[in-house]
Amino acid sequence: MSSMPDRQHPLDIIDTIGRWPREVISYILDIIGLISIALRSTRHLRNKRRRRIFLSLFVRQLYNTGVRALFVNGIIAVIIGALLMSRLFEYIPRQVLADQYGYLFVVIIFRELGPLISGIILIARSATAVTSEIGFLRMRREFQVLNGLGINPVFLFLLPVFFAFPVSLFLMFLYFDFMCILSAYSVIWLSDPSISFVVFLGNILQQITLNEVAINAVKAILGGMVIGVISIHFGARATDSFDDVSDAISNSTTSQLMAFFLINVVLSLLAYTQ
Repeated sequence: MSSMPDRQHPLDIIDTIGRWPREVISYILDIIGLISIALRSTRHLRNKRRRRIFLSLFVRQLYNTGVRALFVNGIIAVIIGALLMSRLFEYIPRQVLADQYGYLFVVIIFRELGPLISGIILIARSATAVTSEIGFLRMRREFQVLNGLGINPVFLFLLPVFFAFPVSLFLMFLYFDFMCILSAYSVIWLSDPSISFVVFLGNILQQITLNEVAINAVKAILGGMVIGVISIHFGARATDSFDDVSDAISNSTTSQLMAFFLINVVLSLLAYTQ
């Protein structure tokens, strides 16, 4: 009898090893399924009355997600612009300053730091709120009530997040870059007032091509869409207790960070690796 656990132990190890790939595959399929549900639900927007309801929900979500995050996004951009880019300005030889500073700003801020920090702010500030909201609604059986009233929860909760998160993220990208430019120039001007803001801004804008803008737009669309869907996915898994909601927020945040970093790294490698 004492040998039974020894014979079962290798099977337990194999089961543990095999469980993780199954859970990952199931999770990925759930995310793809939610995306397909959101895309199919867009057919309801052909109805004028439903479109009007959606627009009000979309604007509300856009305000909560993007507009209310501008303050913290701007503060971090000001700090990075003042401490990083203004210090970098002092180490570039003046004879190559016009070309090199704009290039370095685009590589460091526009391509990488701006999208990454904006995405982290979106996850920390807005996605966790969506996960907790969906989790509490699920726990209190509110979705069954909505279904009983003939109201589609997907249309009310998933669709506005699905569209508002990418738009908010792209606007956060642009705002972050703008505030970073302003703060960097302000510190640089204090040490050298002869530098014109128009020339300073022009040197940076010359380095930003349509390809750079398109890559950032793709990062915002894919990143915002995935962040929003993951927040809904984990919130909907909370069913019984407040512990489920807290676990959903923790797991959702971890998954969103991993997914968003992966999207950014892969797109940067594909777009900028020669």
